[in-house]
Amino acid sequence: MSRRREVDSLAERYVLGSPGCLAVVRLFVGIVLLMVGNFALSATVDEVEATRHAARGDGVLGVFTAHSRSCSRGECSWNGTFRASGDRRVIVDRTQLRGDDHRSVSAGDAVPALDVGSRDFVHMVGGTPEWDEAFGAGFAAILIGGMGAGLIAWVLWGVQRTRPARSARREMRGQGRSAVRDPVGRDRWGWSAWPGRSTVRTKMARSWGRTVAVAATLIPLGAVTPLLYAVWITGQERTTLVESIARSWSLVLMAVMVTVVIQTLRLVLVRPRMWVTEDEIVIWDGLLLWKVLRIPRTSVVEVRHDSEPGRWQEEEEAAHLTPFGAEVNLVLRTRDLVRLPARRLRWGNWFWVMLCSNGPGSRPTIPQRGRPVRSLWLRVKEPRRVATDLDRWLVDEETTPSPQLASVDHAYYGRLRTHHGVGSKRLKIKGRLAQPVLAEFATEGPGSLRVSLRRTEFGAGTPVITCRPDTPPATAVLDDRWVAEEVLTNRFLHVEAEGPWTITIGGPERSRSFARSATGYGAEVLTYKGPPGIAVLTCPGGEFHEVHLRGPDLAGLYGRRPVVSAGALGPKPGDGCSAPNRSTFAVPSGAVLQVRTDRAEWRIDVAPLEQADVGSLGHSRGEDGIPVPLTGHVRPFEGSIAGDRAAVVRYLGPPGRVLFRGGGGCGLVHLGATLVPLQTLVLPPRDQELELRSHRLLQITGGSGTWSMEEAHAGPVDAASGADRAR
Repeated sequence: MSRRREVDSLAERYVLGSPGCLAVVRLFVGIVLLMVGNFALSATVDEVEATRHAARGDGVLGVFTAHSRSCSRGECSWNGTFRASGDRRVIVDRTQLRGDDHRSVSAGDAVPALDVGSRDFVHMVGGTPEWDEAFGAGFAAILIGGMGAGLIAWVLWGVQRTRPARSARREMRGQGRSAVRDPVGRDRWGWSAWPGRSTVRTKMARSWGRTVAVAATLIPLGAVTPLLYAVWITGQERTTLVESIARSWSLVLMAVMVTVVIQTLRLVLVRPRMWVTEDEIVIWDGLLLWKVLRIPRTSVVEVRHDSEPGRWQEEEEAAHLTPFGAEVNLVLRTRDLVRLPARRLRWGNWFWVMLCSNGPGSRPTIPQRGRPVRSLWLRVKEPRRVATDLDRWLVDEETTPSPQLASVDHAYYGRLRTHHGVGSKRLKIKGRLAQPVLAEFATEGPGSLRVSLRRTEFGAGTPVITCRPDTPPATAVLDDRWVAEEVLTNRFLHVEAEGPWTITIGGPERSRSFARSATGYGAEVLTYKGPPGIAVLTCPGGEFHEVHLRGPDLAGLYGRRPVVSAGALGPKPGDGCSAPNRSTFAVPSGAVLQVRTDRAEWRIDVAPLEQADVGSLGHSRGEDGIPVPLTGHVRPFEGSIAGDRAAVVRYLGPPGRVLFRGGGGCGLVHLGATLVPLQTLVLPPRDQELELRSHRLLQITGGSGTWSMEEAHAGPVDAASGADRAR
């Protein structure tokens, strides 16, 4: 890095040119201006009260003795002493005389005057009250106080603007117990969540330079708090109401400083920790999180450190687990969105949100309650080693038992909700759906039935199903995640039809079961009861088809993405007919398959894994001696392989780097021995190098584009690999 670029980088990170530092400056300048405006308001009230007494002629009668004359901007006034009548003691010394109406007064003259309750002036008996000073003081108080309040409101609005929607925060309240109600929970404190041993040696760190700078600035300010409290308490019995209101500002300032000092002490005293067990990552950060964050091993998609490409790529769904957003060097990316147990803004975390603000129109990098994230950005020591160890931990099958799809109790098991209607209608489905549900659609009208799922009554919708009157009822899964990132309390089905229709909502037990083969038409949901195997979905007419793979609770095993999505094939030259459209995917035992086609017939054939895995020649034939179709095989490769549709492949080359290129929505997922997805290696659309071990079983997802895999050290593609691509 050149000297100039280094200086620019340091200036951007540490000088008051960053939006976060400017927000801090605005906050403290606003506090000072509001404090000055508060005292100016107190002086204005005193000025108005004294001038009002002068206008009424109220006050203590006495004698003003002129001593000196002062002039400013063409206006002159006399200063002197005031003695009350009958009292030889000096009541007010060095006070100003008002209301003289430019009468001739000389030094040493004694004129009758009234003490109207002001410490700054007395009023000549019979003189005209002077309201200019009161109006001037009031204008100054409003201007200064308004500027201070405006700067503070600017900062607070910037913090408030970054908060998630109220529905997301309300949803977060329902997840687990609060910190106050559960002070001794397992995940409440770092020492109680400590697993005892970490598989990967990690040590989270703070930026010591910035930590010392913040502590050296804010902790001394916190020491001023008792002094402010003493100032507020002293003389409360001898002050007026206006003075008490002005002094109460110290209480507001103390409340702000206490929350900021608490956050600073947490920053200095509470050390963040990270542990890696056999099946999850455990993170404890007492500054930003109110309880332990647990990330299952199967949810982690990718691990990167700061020297890898794409580190600074803008990500909307990202959070920095550090109060200093720029000081991160390790990224954990998850398959699904994660809701962080972030602390509330009201307890002082607003200070870090303000500090990490990136300017108007952008989200802060600090964790916030109710905001789901997909990438966690950490600061650790030895980031390269930690990233390498975590990557090995993710692909270490020896310590990871292959997960099984166990049956679960679904909230809609044995329950049915039936809705009838005629023609087009917006159907409101009330209540929270903690799990996706299965819906059956039937129409008795002359035209097609089209249904889309919407978050709001008139919002954009996601197509769910299209069925014709002369076909069997269609089934589909309704999942709130299609239209929202959080569990909804209400959602809408937009129905378009020309006659009567029926929609029945129930649990997964209403799906059709099969063990080896199944045929159908249009959209349908099936449950696979056979052993783990390789499935082939065939549309004889080359039509579009899509398959979502789900667990027994109807939750997506591949998130919101389909495991198979194949576009329609065009007609072959010559006869004008389309070739059958086939897609291959792995299906674990007990999985639920959601099939979607464009009003087409389809067939699913499943070959058990031990028969379909052609890595062993002895398993290349079926149980009855009939050869298993080539598309139902696990495609082995070493060197390189390519294709244009979803497939299951097994890497037989040596351990090392492999380059995956995918287009048109093709991704790469690591499968376990039971064919349950373990880890998403590549998200579409993306080209990426990854580390693969020998005999790794992989699922190529998507299928509407071409894909290829090649060993990073391999030479030109040979004839064998070309033949493999042809297959």
